[in-house]
Amino acid sequence: MQPITAAPQIGESVYQTIRDAICDGLLAPDERVVQDELAHRLGVSRQPVHQALQQLRKEGFLTETGRRGLVVAPLDPAFARQVYELRAALDGPAAAAAARHADERTRAAGERIIRAGRAAVADGDLGAMVAADFAFHDFIYELGGNTLIATTARNNWHHVRRSIMLLARSPTKLGPFWDEHEQILGAVAAGDAAGAESLARQHALASMGVLAAMRREDQDVGRSGSQGPRTSSSV
Repeated sequence: MQPITAAPQIGESVYQTIRDAICDGLLAPDERVVQDELAHRLGVSRQPVHQALQQLRKEGFLTETGRRGLVVAPLDPAFARQVYELRAALDGPAAAAAARHADERTRAAGERIIRAGRAAVADGDLGAMVAADFAFHDFIYELGGNTLIATTARNNWHHVRRSIMLLARSPTKLGPFWDEHEQILGAVAAGDAAGAESLARQHALASMGVLAAMRREDQDVGRSGSQGPRTSSSV
């Protein structure tokens, strides 16, 4: 994390910086979070850091442990399952609405995002792939036109992002995601609301299964001691 310069929205900048560090693994699961240390590293006062930490605790990125204080929340399988079940509940209706609003420009716009995602997979750039993944789903939310679905999904997205960033060993394992995105886009562009809804719901639940398998693989590697952790707590 880099120091934050003074700005009108410094509180939001502090919040986003700490959240991004958690999602990207710079602040690792179970790592203790100390308000004064973060304020010093970010070059800000304690107040915006305190506010950011309380907001992140409410959102489930941090957890209170008693004597240790706040720590980065572990990757809890039950919580992750709830995150993806929520995605399935939101993404299905969003895709159906998107299909009803699709026009001749829809396929070309979606295909540009899919090409970016496939290029990130080919380059082994996990961060770029995650960004493209969000861009694709946000494209569907925007096209669907339901602002409540879009807002809820965007707020939930960073938990999805964190799961991918911490569990995916390589973007190449997530290549099939883009095949599924292409199928969803095809149904949306064709105006097939029922098909788009079904495909989007199945994609969310299948993604949950892929990441759960990666978590089991990660735990097996940890027990065998064949390699160290992939994330770093350095800032």
